[in-house]
Amino acid sequence: MSLIQEKADQAIEILKEQKVDLWLTFVRETSGVRDPALNLLIGAGDLTWPSALILTRTGEKIAIVGNLETEAIRRLEVFSEIHGYDTSVRELLRDVIVRLQPREIAVNTSRNNVHADGLTHAMYEFLKDYLADTSYADRLISAEPIINSLRGRKTPAEQAHIRRAVEIPEEIFQRTFAFIKVGMTEIQIADFMHGLMKEYGVDFAWPRENNPAVNSGPDSSVGHNGPTRIKVERGHIIHFDFGVKFEDYCSDIQRVVYVLREGETAAPRKSSTALP
Repeated sequence: MSLIQEKADQAIEILKEQKVDLWLTFVRETSGVRDPALNLLIGAGDLTWPSALILTRTGEKIAIVGNLETEAIRRLEVFSEIHGYDTSVRELLRDVIVRLQPREIAVNTSRNNVHADGLTHAMYEFLKDYLADTSYADRLISAEPIINSLRGRKTPAEQAHIRRAVEIPEEIFQRTFAFIKVGMTEIQIADFMHGLMKEYGVDFAWPRENNPAVNSGPDSSVGHNGPTRIKVERGHIIHFDFGVKFEDYCSDIQRVVYVLREGETAAPRKSSTALP
């Protein structure tokens, strides 16, 4: 099974647990404004026309999309029922909801979790308008508990991605520690790590300007700051904050090493690693 197939099945089990009849993700032009839940439902793809992705606790997996996007959705092999339209999503969406007769419709709004708050205000208004003359307009609830559980429970495929997202920076750290020499600048060290990221084919877990953070010695500002021209000196503690994105899963790892002074064979205090 693909990761999104795993997540769709998992979402249905969560709906059963939480006794919610229907979860609706309602989007448009997702290349501009993307609902975070889409990554779990259709992967990296986009939807252009107003589109409804519906999962129910009785096992239905329904997609209502523009006609030109039905084939792309079919290829995902996630949704067992796919409806296309040319003019308006309104009638199809109303018909499907009336047929399913949900007691509650969970939509992606949240006061607490930005990853569960992907339904835009305008799309919420459209949805209310489409359902205005039905009893379902008053049955909208937050999908936050569903999305919290779906994001928090990692499937076997997700666990494999996360493990690799941790293993790769650990390997990069070890190669970097072997590379560092007294007199190198923080920027040189960061550039070396960026080169290794290209070698491993991974992306940045956060913007490259301060990923990695490399802080050598007491004059380097620790925090969300990019590396500088400060040079590594003996007796310096070097702090790293580094993370990569692998298959959309990110790591965020900090490490500290100590550069031995002349004549030292070990750090004067306990540290993660001592560099000769």
